[in-house]
Amino acid sequence: MSDNVTISIDTLFNRLSSAPSNPSIFRVGDHLRSINPDAYDPEIIAIGPIHRGKHHLQNMEQHKVRYLKLVLERKDELSLERCVTSMRHLEDRARKCYAEDIQLGEDELVKMLLLDGCFIIEFLRKFQNKKCREEDDPIFQYGHLQSQLLHDLMVFENQIPFFIIDSLFDMIKIDKGDKINSLIWPLLQNGIFPVQDLPEVPETQHHLLGIVHDLQCSSFANRLSHIDSMEMENINSAIELQEAGIAFEKSESESFFDIEFKNKAMIIPVWEISDSTESLFRNMIAYEYYLTGSPQRYVTDYVFFMHCLVHSPEDAKLLRRSGIISNFLGADKMVYLVINQLGKNIIISDKFSYSNIFRIVNHHCGQTRNIWMATLRRDYFSSPWALISLLAAITLLVLTIIQTTFAIISYSNRVEDDGDIASEISLHAIIGVESPNTLKIEGSLKSQPDLVLH
Repeated sequence: MSDNVTISIDTLFNRLSSAPSNPSIFRVGDHLRSINPDAYDPEIIAIGPIHRGKHHLQNMEQHKVRYLKLVLERKDELSLERCVTSMRHLEDRARKCYAEDIQLGEDELVKMLLLDGCFIIEFLRKFQNKKCREEDDPIFQYGHLQSQLLHDLMVFENQIPFFIIDSLFDMIKIDKGDKINSLIWPLLQNGIFPVQDLPEVPETQHHLLGIVHDLQCSSFANRLSHIDSMEMENINSAIELQEAGIAFEKSESESFFDIEFKNKAMIIPVWEISDSTESLFRNMIAYEYYLTGSPQRYVTDYVFFMHCLVHSPEDAKLLRRSGIISNFLGADKMVYLVINQLGKNIIISDKFSYSNIFRIVNHHCGQTRNIWMATLRRDYFSSPWALISLLAAITLLVLTIIQTTFAIISYSNRVEDDGDIASEISLHAIIGVESPNTLKIEGSLKSQPDLVLH
């Protein structure tokens, strides 16, 4: 008779997949989620299984069905049966893309993939081509719905595998020349840094968020391919660096992450910070966090860099006035809070993207002359009153030196004159001749007999 523990463990063995999976879609762990849980949740639509069934996301389910119906009506040769069959062939592959067990049967998962995939394609197609929109489409009657949907498509947990979208796009597209990269365009414009040219979408990409991430980082990745691992250093805040003689300038580089340090200036591209910034960056960081193989975490490295620069609202103000931060939040304190929160609980690359800049900046700040200048700026140039006090002290010191100098010169001249008179008297005494000065002295004494007699 088998032991109960043995039977239980055998059951667990049987539940294991026959081949190890390589998931690309995860539920964000508490390590990242604890700072701002809402940043990882969709606002109005559930894509994929993780957030499926949440009450506040149910209103969009009818729009998914409506968009699928419009797709089938637009293309006569496309049947529902064909779409379902295609998804059924991809169901098992799609299931393995999720790190956690999907509590959906085969039919439910196929239905979800079909509805979600068609909705994504139709929404993005209508978003960039007004001619494709129906007049009574409520999604495009209210601008805030479009913004919320673009936001939700960039949530890490709110994804379906990209090969599902790619397969459906091939069946749905009207013109055979249509390419799926045109579908990604709205997401790139809503991303970290607007892309000027329509890029090719990698065929092996995981999902929409991964595509946007990789296309945003690709040009910068090519520049950093030669970076060697070096000891990690930190740098001072923007205000402290300015006190050490470092200026901040806006970069015109096409790469959002392309930061340079040359001629005692930190040159950084513009960062637009708005209400959607924190969620977008957090989900990009989460995507990098779960990538395997110790990859280069470009977004995480950039956020850590800015986190080092911005220690206070005054640092945010300095970068805003330098044209580096474009603030759509209002007060500089809000920008500081966003950057401060983004920099918590993150893990930078093993080969930190900006390690060379950190090293050069720290070398500059470590020079004695720059340390003195930083101290002078901090202690005496930090406010008008401090500067006035310094100037007053310098003026008083200069006047004191001038007064002392004149006193020394006057005393030296008097001593020199007395010495000349004494020398002349001594000389005439030796040769037996009365000097005029002696006569003057004697005459003076005679004119004052009381002083002599007494």
